[in-house]
Amino acid sequence: MNSNARYNFFRTCVAILAALTALLIVVPLVYDLAGVRTNLEEIIAPTRAAVTQRKTRAARAPTATAEPQPATMTPTSIPPTPVPPQPTVAVLNNIPVERLLVLNAATRAHVRDIFAQGQAQGRNARVFSKVGDSTMVYPPFMVVFDHKLYRLGKFAYLQPTIDHYAGALGRTSAAVKKGMHTWSQFDPAWSASELCAPNEGPLACEIRLNNPAIAIIRLGANDTEFPREFERNLNAIVRYCLERGIIPVLGTKPDRLEGESNLLNHIVRKTAAAHNIPLWDYDLIAGTVPGRGLEPDLIHMRGGGTRDYTSPEAMRAGDALEDLTALMMLDTLRRELEMR
Repeated sequence: MNSNARYNFFRTCVAILAALTALLIVVPLVYDLAGVRTNLEEIIAPTRAAVTQRKTRAARAPTATAEPQPATMTPTSIPPTPVPPQPTVAVLNNIPVERLLVLNAATRAHVRDIFAQGQAQGRNARVFSKVGDSTMVYPPFMVVFDHKLYRLGKFAYLQPTIDHYAGALGRTSAAVKKGMHTWSQFDPAWSASELCAPNEGPLACEIRLNNPAIAIIRLGANDTEFPREFERNLNAIVRYCLERGIIPVLGTKPDRLEGESNLLNHIVRKTAAAHNIPLWDYDLIAGTVPGRGLEPDLIHMRGGGTRDYTSPEAMRAGDALEDLTALMMLDTLRRELEMR
């Protein structure tokens, strides 16, 4: 080997040694100083400290399986707010809350009687059931409160109710399904859960599986052409709940598919008054938001509203107000029944 070859070989060895030194010593040192390797290690194999820290970060929003999630909905996890001892909100979008959550003296007395009957039958006072159609499927009804994707602001007095019903708020109900009618609640062919018995309709299945003390019932979007059947079967649903010691809460719907007569919502109000049971009159608050909070089809609710109730945007989003007012109803009942 001549001198030039030896010189080139020596230079090559030096270059390889320098590269290995940089790769094995310098680069890891720089990564450590910059925190890059720590971040990569957390992704590949999270440490206990990393996992603990990650639990405090924003949870992902629940993904609806029935319909696609709108691109505009990007909820974030928000720190909890202090809880004042008593409610402080009496008006919502210029509507008195007592008009949205209707419980007169006779209804309050009846609710206490139903609750006592249910407790004697072993109903779970920390559980409620959802009974409804696609408007409870998407946007996912009240699910955000179990996923901590909210900021209550002046509604912080509702936090104890969220805590009281933890687990029930995000639960999938066997009595909620797209296209559901009032009469479908008694039809085994409509049972939405594989846990239902062959002879069980959705309502019976849900009550057996969940053992609720309260049922929030909102139906009618698919019943507009059959008002008589709607009224008859809505009464049947109410009686079915009452006989089993379950407090039925009737909700009005946001759409006006039957025209300006708003007939089905009037039937809901009439049924609630006839049985002295709570009325969640969502129809009134829907009238305060653009387009009644509905998609262009004028049936389904538009999703994507913020659940940051310190933001004015929440007061203009039908789905955000739906969750809020339903939670307010549960809170009113919890306080009336002195649930702890």
